[in-house]
Amino acid sequence: MTLILRSDDMRRRNRLRIIQIVRRGGEISRGEIAQAAALSPATVSTISSELIAEGVLIARSAETGGNAGRGRPSAGLSVNPQFRHAVLIILKIGAVNVAIVDYAGTVIARQQFDLDMANVTMEAFRVTLITEIRQTWDASGLAAEQLGRISIGVQGTTDIAGLKLLRSPMTPLTDIPLASWLETEFGVPVRLANDCDLIARALNWRDPERYSDNFAAILLAHGVGMGLFLRGQIINGTRSSGTEFGHMLHQTGGALCRCGSNGCIEADAGDYAIMRRFSGKPVSAKPQSHVEPREISDIAEAARSGDRLARDTFASAGRALGSGLAGIFALVDPFRVAFVGHGAAAFDLMEPALREVLKNSNASAASNIPIDLYVDEIPLVFEGCGIDALSEIDATQADRVGESMRNA
Repeated sequence: MTLILRSDDMRRRNRLRIIQIVRRGGEISRGEIAQAAALSPATVSTISSELIAEGVLIARSAETGGNAGRGRPSAGLSVNPQFRHAVLIILKIGAVNVAIVDYAGTVIARQQFDLDMANVTMEAFRVTLITEIRQTWDASGLAAEQLGRISIGVQGTTDIAGLKLLRSPMTPLTDIPLASWLETEFGVPVRLANDCDLIARALNWRDPERYSDNFAAILLAHGVGMGLFLRGQIINGTRSSGTEFGHMLHQTGGALCRCGSNGCIEADAGDYAIMRRFSGKPVSAKPQSHVEPREISDIAEAARSGDRLARDTFASAGRALGSGLAGIFALVDPFRVAFVGHGAAAFDLMEPALREVLKNSNASAASNIPIDLYVDEIPLVFEGCGIDALSEIDATQADRVGESMRNA
Protein backbone atom coordinates (compact mmCIF):
# COMPACT_ATOMS: atom_id res chain seq x y z
CA MET A 1 0.00 0.00 0.00
CA THR A 2 2.79 2.42 0.88
CA LEU A 3 4.49 1.84 -2.47
CA ILE A 4 1.23 2.53 -4.36
CA LEU A 5 0.70 5.78 -2.47
CA ARG A 6 4.23 6.89 -3.20
CA SER A 7 3.84 6.01 -6.87
CA ASP A 8 0.57 7.95 -7.08
CA ASP A 9 2.11 10.93 -5.38
CA MET A 10 5.08 10.95 -7.77
CA ARG A 11 2.80 10.61 -10.77
CA ARG A 12 0.59 13.44 -9.47
CA ARG A 13 3.61 15.72 -9.11
CA ASN A 14 4.83 14.80 -12.60
CA ARG A 15 1.41 15.49 -14.11
CA LEU A 16 1.28 18.91 -12.48
CA ARG A 17 4.86 19.69 -13.46
CA ILE A 18 4.16 18.87 -17.10
CA ILE A 19 1.01 20.99 -17.18
CA GLN A 20 2.90 23.91 -15.63
CA ILE A 21 5.78 23.63 -18.10
CA VAL A 22 3.39 23.56 -21.05
CA ARG A 23 1.42 26.51 -19.65
CA ARG A 24 4.56 28.59 -19.30
CA GLY A 25 6.02 27.44 -22.61
CA GLY A 26 2.97 28.26 -24.71
CA GLU A 27 3.74 25.54 -27.25
CA ILE A 28 6.52 23.12 -26.43
CA SER A 29 7.73 19.72 -27.61
CA ARG A 30 7.84 16.57 -25.52
CA GLY A 31 11.61 16.62 -25.70
CA GLU A 32 11.75 20.15 -24.31
CA ILE A 33 9.34 19.14 -21.53
CA ALA A 34 11.52 16.17 -20.62
CA GLN A 35 14.57 18.41 -20.39
CA ALA A 36 12.80 21.09 -18.34
CA ALA A 37 11.19 18.59 -15.96
CA ALA A 38 14.20 16.28 -15.69
CA LEU A 39 11.97 13.34 -16.65
CA SER A 40 12.53 10.50 -19.09
CA PRO A 41 11.05 10.89 -22.59
CA ALA A 42 8.95 7.77 -21.94
CA THR A 43 7.41 9.27 -18.79
CA VAL A 44 6.64 12.54 -20.56
CA SER A 45 5.13 10.69 -23.51
CA THR A 46 2.88 8.58 -21.28
CA ILE A 47 1.64 11.43 -19.10
CA SER A 48 1.20 13.89 -21.96
CA SER A 49 -0.85 11.29 -23.84
CA GLU A 50 -3.08 10.96 -20.75
CA LEU A 51 -3.52 14.71 -20.54
CA ILE A 52 -4.37 14.93 -24.24
CA ALA A 53 -6.99 12.20 -23.80
CA GLU A 54 -8.45 14.12 -20.84
CA GLY A 55 -8.69 17.29 -22.93
CA VAL A 56 -6.16 19.22 -20.84
CA LEU A 57 -3.51 19.46 -23.56
CA ILE A 58 -3.64 19.53 -27.33
CA ALA A 59 -0.94 18.49 -29.79
CA ARG A 60 -0.17 20.26 -33.04
CA SER A 61 2.03 18.45 -35.55
CA ALA A 62 4.74 20.59 -37.12
CA GLU A 63 5.46 20.40 -40.86
CA THR A 64 8.92 18.98 -41.24
CA GLY A 65 9.77 20.12 -44.76
CA GLY A 66 12.30 18.52 -47.10
CA ASN A 67 15.34 18.79 -44.83
CA ALA A 68 13.68 17.75 -41.60
CA GLY A 69 15.20 14.28 -41.58
CA ARG A 70 13.56 10.97 -40.90
CA GLY A 71 10.88 10.12 -38.37
CA ARG A 72 7.48 11.46 -37.49
CA PRO A 73 6.86 15.20 -37.43
CA SER A 74 7.46 16.74 -34.01
CA ALA A 75 4.34 17.70 -32.08
CA GLY A 76 4.08 20.89 -30.08
CA LEU A 77 1.97 20.60 -26.95
CA SER A 78 -0.11 23.45 -25.55
CA VAL A 79 -2.91 23.78 -23.04
CA ASN A 80 -6.38 23.35 -24.51
CA PRO A 81 -8.08 26.78 -24.23
CA GLN A 82 -11.54 25.16 -24.13
CA PHE A 83 -10.77 22.70 -21.33
CA ARG A 84 -12.03 24.93 -18.52
CA HIS A 85 -12.72 28.61 -17.89
CA ALA A 86 -12.25 30.78 -14.84
CA VAL A 87 -14.01 33.85 -13.50
CA LEU A 88 -11.69 36.56 -12.21
CA ILE A 89 -13.01 39.28 -9.92
CA ILE A 90 -11.07 42.39 -8.88
CA LEU A 91 -12.65 44.33 -6.03
CA LYS A 92 -11.40 47.87 -5.57
CA ILE A 93 -12.79 51.06 -4.09
CA GLY A 94 -16.02 51.91 -5.89
CA ALA A 95 -15.88 49.20 -8.56
CA VAL A 96 -16.05 45.50 -9.35
CA ASN A 97 -14.20 44.11 -12.38
CA VAL A 98 -15.42 40.74 -13.63
CA ALA A 99 -13.60 38.82 -16.36
CA ILE A 100 -13.74 35.35 -17.86
CA VAL A 101 -10.57 33.71 -19.14
CA ASP A 102 -10.14 30.45 -21.00
CA TYR A 103 -7.69 27.75 -19.91
CA ALA A 104 -4.89 29.43 -21.87
CA GLY A 105 -5.48 32.71 -20.00
CA THR A 106 -7.10 34.60 -22.86
CA VAL A 107 -9.82 37.05 -21.81
CA ILE A 108 -13.09 36.23 -23.55
CA ALA A 109 -15.41 38.56 -21.60
CA ARG A 110 -14.87 41.48 -19.26
CA GLN A 111 -17.11 44.04 -17.58
CA GLN A 112 -16.71 46.70 -14.92
CA PHE A 113 -19.50 47.61 -12.54
CA ASP A 114 -19.72 50.59 -10.21
CA LEU A 115 -20.43 49.61 -6.63
CA ASP A 116 -20.36 51.90 -3.61
CA MET A 117 -19.20 49.35 -1.07
CA ALA A 118 -18.88 52.07 1.56
CA ASN A 119 -22.67 52.22 1.78
CA VAL A 120 -23.91 48.72 1.03
CA THR A 121 -25.43 46.07 3.28
CA MET A 122 -24.02 42.56 3.45
CA GLU A 123 -27.03 41.08 1.63
CA ALA A 124 -27.04 43.78 -1.06
CA PHE A 125 -23.35 43.16 -1.65
CA ARG A 126 -23.97 39.41 -2.04
CA VAL A 127 -26.86 39.83 -4.45
CA THR A 128 -25.09 42.50 -6.52
CA LEU A 129 -21.87 40.50 -6.83
CA ILE A 130 -23.67 37.32 -7.88
CA THR A 131 -25.80 39.25 -10.38
CA GLU A 132 -22.75 40.87 -11.97
CA ILE A 133 -20.88 37.57 -12.27
CA ARG A 134 -23.95 35.89 -13.74
CA GLN A 135 -24.42 38.71 -16.23
CA THR A 136 -20.81 38.47 -17.43
CA TRP A 137 -20.91 34.68 -17.65
CA ASP A 138 -24.20 34.65 -19.58
CA ALA A 139 -22.82 37.20 -22.03
CA SER A 140 -19.93 34.83 -22.81
CA GLY A 141 -22.28 32.12 -24.09
CA LEU A 142 -20.41 29.40 -22.17
CA ALA A 143 -22.11 26.36 -20.65
CA ALA A 144 -22.18 26.15 -16.85
CA GLU A 145 -19.98 23.03 -16.80
CA GLN A 146 -17.14 24.99 -18.43
CA LEU A 147 -16.58 26.99 -15.24
CA GLY A 148 -13.72 25.52 -13.25
CA ARG A 149 -12.71 28.16 -10.72
CA ILE A 150 -13.42 31.63 -9.36
CA SER A 151 -10.53 33.78 -8.15
CA ILE A 152 -10.96 37.11 -6.35
CA GLY A 153 -8.37 39.83 -5.85
CA VAL A 154 -9.20 42.27 -3.06
CA GLN A 155 -7.93 45.45 -1.51
CA GLY A 156 -7.82 44.27 2.05
CA THR A 157 -7.03 41.33 4.29
CA THR A 158 -8.38 37.81 3.88
CA ASP A 159 -8.24 34.85 6.20
CA ILE A 160 -5.31 32.52 5.54
CA ALA A 161 -7.57 30.01 3.74
CA GLY A 162 -8.73 32.70 1.28
CA LEU A 163 -12.40 32.27 2.12
CA LYS A 164 -13.37 35.53 3.83
CA LEU A 165 -12.62 39.21 3.37
CA LEU A 166 -11.78 40.15 6.95
CA ARG A 167 -11.40 43.91 6.51
CA SER A 168 -10.87 46.35 3.69
CA PRO A 169 -10.68 50.10 2.99
CA MET A 170 -13.44 49.49 0.43
CA THR A 171 -16.16 48.89 2.99
CA PRO A 172 -16.95 49.04 6.70
CA LEU A 173 -18.26 45.46 6.43
CA THR A 174 -16.05 42.80 8.01
CA ASP A 175 -15.79 39.01 7.85
CA ILE A 176 -17.49 38.86 4.44
CA PRO A 177 -17.92 35.17 3.43
CA LEU A 178 -17.29 35.73 -0.28
CA ALA A 179 -16.13 32.18 -1.04
CA SER A 180 -19.15 30.62 0.63
CA TRP A 181 -21.54 32.90 -1.27
CA LEU A 182 -20.08 32.10 -4.67
CA GLU A 183 -19.41 28.40 -4.12
CA THR A 184 -23.05 27.96 -3.14
CA GLU A 185 -24.23 29.89 -6.19
CA PHE A 186 -21.86 28.58 -8.87
CA GLY A 187 -20.76 25.19 -7.55
CA VAL A 188 -17.00 25.62 -8.08
CA PRO A 189 -14.09 26.34 -5.73
CA VAL A 190 -13.52 30.02 -4.88
CA ARG A 191 -10.44 31.64 -3.42
CA LEU A 192 -9.68 35.21 -2.33
CA ALA A 193 -6.23 36.76 -2.35
CA ASN A 194 -4.78 40.07 -1.29
CA ASP A 195 -4.04 42.31 -4.28
CA CYS A 196 -0.40 42.79 -3.27
CA ASP A 197 0.14 39.03 -3.13
CA LEU A 198 -1.32 38.78 -6.63
CA ILE A 199 0.99 41.54 -7.89
CA ALA A 200 4.00 39.66 -6.54
CA ARG A 201 2.80 36.43 -8.12
CA ALA A 202 2.32 38.14 -11.47
CA LEU A 203 5.84 39.59 -11.40
CA ASN A 204 7.27 36.18 -10.57
CA TRP A 205 5.35 34.67 -13.51
CA ARG A 206 6.32 37.43 -15.96
CA ASP A 207 10.01 37.46 -15.17
CA PRO A 208 11.10 34.52 -12.98
CA GLU A 209 14.76 35.42 -13.32
CA ARG A 210 14.38 38.99 -12.04
CA TYR A 211 11.66 38.12 -9.53
CA SER A 212 12.75 34.72 -8.35
CA ASP A 213 13.20 33.62 -4.76
CA ASN A 214 13.34 36.85 -2.77
CA PHE A 215 11.67 40.16 -3.59
CA ALA A 216 8.84 42.44 -2.51
CA ALA A 217 6.11 44.22 -4.45
CA ILE A 218 5.00 47.35 -2.58
CA LEU A 219 1.75 49.00 -3.61
CA LEU A 220 1.76 52.80 -3.37
CA ALA A 221 -1.83 53.93 -3.80
CA HIS A 222 -4.58 54.90 -1.39
CA GLY A 223 -2.96 52.48 0.99
CA VAL A 224 0.48 50.95 1.20
CA GLY A 225 0.72 47.18 0.97
CA MET A 226 3.32 44.51 0.32
CA GLY A 227 3.43 41.19 -1.45
CA LEU A 228 6.51 39.41 -0.10
CA PHE A 229 8.32 36.51 -1.78
CA LEU A 230 10.91 34.69 0.32
CA ARG A 231 12.60 31.47 -0.79
CA GLY A 232 10.20 31.30 -3.70
CA GLN A 233 7.02 31.45 -1.62
CA ILE A 234 4.46 34.16 -0.84
CA ILE A 235 4.75 35.07 2.84
CA ASN A 236 1.55 35.63 4.81
CA GLY A 237 0.53 35.79 8.42
CA THR A 238 -0.39 32.82 10.56
CA ARG A 239 -4.10 33.71 10.41
CA SER A 240 -4.49 36.30 7.66
CA SER A 241 -3.13 37.30 4.28
CA GLY A 242 -0.67 40.07 3.63
CA THR A 243 2.33 41.37 5.53
CA GLU A 244 0.61 44.63 6.61
CA PHE A 245 3.75 46.54 5.65
CA GLY A 246 1.79 49.80 5.48
CA HIS A 247 0.67 49.40 9.08
CA MET A 248 4.10 48.78 10.56
CA LEU A 249 4.96 51.47 13.10
CA HIS A 250 7.03 54.27 11.62
CA GLN A 251 6.71 56.96 14.27
CA THR A 252 5.21 56.66 17.74
CA GLY A 253 2.31 59.08 18.11
CA GLY A 254 2.64 60.08 14.47
CA ALA A 255 0.07 60.86 11.80
CA LEU A 256 -3.40 59.34 11.88
CA CYS A 257 -3.76 56.30 9.63
CA ARG A 258 -7.00 55.20 8.00
CA CYS A 259 -6.79 52.06 10.15
CA GLY A 260 -7.37 54.29 13.20
CA SER A 261 -3.86 53.96 14.62
CA ASN A 262 -1.15 56.63 14.66
CA GLY A 263 2.29 56.53 13.14
CA CYS A 264 1.84 53.81 10.50
CA ILE A 265 4.04 53.88 7.40
CA GLU A 266 0.92 54.41 5.31
CA ALA A 267 -0.02 57.51 7.33
CA ASP A 268 3.02 59.21 5.76
CA ALA A 269 3.27 57.38 2.41
CA GLY A 270 -0.31 56.69 1.29
CA ASP A 271 -1.82 59.07 -1.25
CA TYR A 272 -4.22 60.47 1.37
CA ALA A 273 -1.21 61.16 3.60
CA ILE A 274 0.54 63.05 0.80
CA MET A 275 -2.62 65.09 0.15
CA ARG A 276 -3.06 65.85 3.85
CA ARG A 277 0.50 67.05 4.37
CA PHE A 278 0.63 69.14 1.19
CA SER A 279 -2.75 70.71 2.01
CA GLY A 280 -1.40 71.90 5.34
CA LYS A 281 -3.88 69.89 7.40
CA PRO A 282 -2.82 68.61 10.82
CA VAL A 283 -1.53 65.04 11.01
CA SER A 284 -4.55 64.25 13.18
CA ALA A 285 -6.96 65.10 10.34
CA LYS A 286 -9.17 62.24 9.18
CA PRO A 287 -7.75 60.55 6.06
CA GLN A 288 -9.48 61.52 2.83
CA SER A 289 -11.69 58.66 1.59
CA HIS A 290 -10.53 58.85 -2.03
CA VAL A 291 -7.69 60.57 -3.86
CA GLU A 292 -7.45 60.79 -7.64
CA PRO A 293 -4.06 59.81 -9.13
CA ARG A 294 -4.07 63.16 -10.93
CA GLU A 295 -3.97 64.97 -7.58
CA ILE A 296 -0.76 63.18 -6.59
CA SER A 297 0.63 63.86 -10.05
CA ASP A 298 -0.03 67.59 -9.58
CA ILE A 299 1.81 67.62 -6.26
CA ALA A 300 4.71 65.74 -7.85
CA GLU A 301 4.86 68.31 -10.64
CA ALA A 302 4.97 71.08 -8.06
CA ALA A 303 7.83 69.30 -6.28
CA ARG A 304 9.80 68.95 -9.51
CA SER A 305 9.24 72.65 -10.12
CA GLY A 306 10.85 73.48 -6.80
CA ASP A 307 7.91 73.73 -4.38
CA ARG A 308 9.50 73.21 -0.96
CA LEU A 309 6.42 71.82 0.79
CA ALA A 310 5.77 69.36 -2.02
CA ARG A 311 9.37 68.14 -1.92
CA ASP A 312 9.24 67.77 1.86
CA THR A 313 5.99 65.84 1.54
CA PHE A 314 7.49 63.22 -0.75
CA ALA A 315 10.68 63.08 1.31
CA SER A 316 8.56 62.28 4.35
CA ALA A 317 6.91 59.45 2.43
CA GLY A 318 10.34 58.15 1.39
CA ARG A 319 11.59 58.13 4.99
CA ALA A 320 8.54 56.16 6.11
CA LEU A 321 9.03 53.57 3.38
CA GLY A 322 12.75 53.39 4.09
CA SER A 323 12.20 52.78 7.80
CA GLY A 324 9.87 49.88 7.06
CA LEU A 325 12.26 48.29 4.60
CA ALA A 326 15.18 48.77 6.98
CA GLY A 327 13.32 46.80 9.63
CA ILE A 328 12.53 43.95 7.23
CA PHE A 329 16.05 43.87 5.80
CA ALA A 330 17.51 43.66 9.32
CA LEU A 331 15.48 40.46 9.78
CA VAL A 332 15.83 38.69 6.43
CA ASP A 333 18.60 40.48 4.46
CA PRO A 334 18.12 42.87 1.50
CA PHE A 335 16.26 41.94 -1.69
CA ARG A 336 14.89 43.52 -4.87
CA VAL A 337 11.82 45.77 -4.50
CA ALA A 338 9.17 46.73 -7.06
CA PHE A 339 7.01 49.78 -6.28
CA VAL A 340 3.64 49.52 -7.95
CA GLY A 341 0.66 51.85 -8.32
CA HIS A 342 0.09 55.51 -9.15
CA GLY A 343 2.31 56.57 -6.25
CA ALA A 344 5.25 54.97 -8.05
CA ALA A 345 5.07 57.77 -10.64
CA ALA A 346 6.45 60.08 -7.95
CA PHE A 347 9.01 57.64 -6.60
CA ASP A 348 11.92 59.72 -7.90
CA LEU A 349 10.93 62.29 -5.27
CA MET A 350 10.85 59.69 -2.47
CA GLU A 351 13.91 57.67 -3.42
CA PRO A 352 16.70 59.90 -2.06
CA ALA A 353 15.16 59.96 1.43
CA LEU A 354 14.40 56.25 1.30
CA ARG A 355 17.95 55.32 0.37
CA GLU A 356 19.36 57.68 2.98
CA VAL A 357 17.37 55.92 5.69
CA LEU A 358 18.63 52.55 4.50
CA LYS A 359 22.20 53.83 4.38
CA ASN A 360 22.04 54.93 8.02
CA SER A 361 20.28 51.78 9.27
CA ASN A 362 21.52 48.44 10.51
CA ALA A 363 20.79 47.24 6.99
CA SER A 364 23.12 49.78 5.39
CA ALA A 365 24.09 47.30 2.67
CA ALA A 366 20.52 47.64 1.41
CA SER A 367 21.01 51.25 0.32
CA ASN A 368 21.85 50.05 -3.19
CA ILE A 369 19.05 47.51 -3.62
CA PRO A 370 17.61 47.30 -7.15
CA ILE A 371 14.23 49.03 -7.41
CA ASP A 372 11.71 48.69 -10.24
CA LEU A 373 8.61 50.80 -10.90
CA TYR A 374 5.19 49.84 -12.30
CA VAL A 375 2.71 52.71 -12.29
CA ASP A 376 -0.41 50.73 -13.25
CA GLU A 377 -1.16 47.95 -10.78
CA ILE A 378 -4.44 46.70 -12.28
CA PRO A 379 -2.87 44.58 -15.08
CA LEU A 380 -0.63 42.92 -12.50
CA VAL A 381 -3.49 42.23 -10.08
CA PHE A 382 -5.56 40.83 -12.92
CA GLU A 383 -2.68 38.69 -14.21
CA GLY A 384 -1.93 37.36 -10.74
CA CYS A 385 -5.60 36.55 -10.25
CA GLY A 386 -5.62 34.59 -13.49
CA ILE A 387 -2.47 32.67 -12.62
CA ASP A 388 -3.99 31.81 -9.25
CA ALA A 389 -7.20 30.46 -10.79
CA LEU A 390 -5.62 28.50 -13.64
CA SER A 391 -2.92 27.02 -11.42
CA GLU A 392 -5.61 25.69 -9.09
CA ILE A 393 -7.43 24.10 -12.03
CA ASP A 394 -4.09 22.56 -13.06
CA ALA A 395 -3.60 21.12 -9.57
CA THR A 396 -7.13 19.71 -9.49
CA GLN A 397 -6.59 17.94 -12.80
CA ALA A 398 -3.18 16.64 -11.70
CA ASP A 399 -4.86 15.10 -8.66
CA ARG A 400 -6.99 12.92 -10.95
CA VAL A 401 -4.04 10.56 -11.37
CA GLY A 402 -5.94 7.65 -9.83
CA GLU A 403 -8.79 8.03 -12.31
CA SER A 404 -6.35 8.26 -15.21
CA MET A 405 -4.62 5.06 -14.17
CA ARG A 406 -7.92 3.21 -13.71
CA ASN A 407 -9.05 4.23 -17.20
CA ALA A 408 -5.74 3.29 -18.81
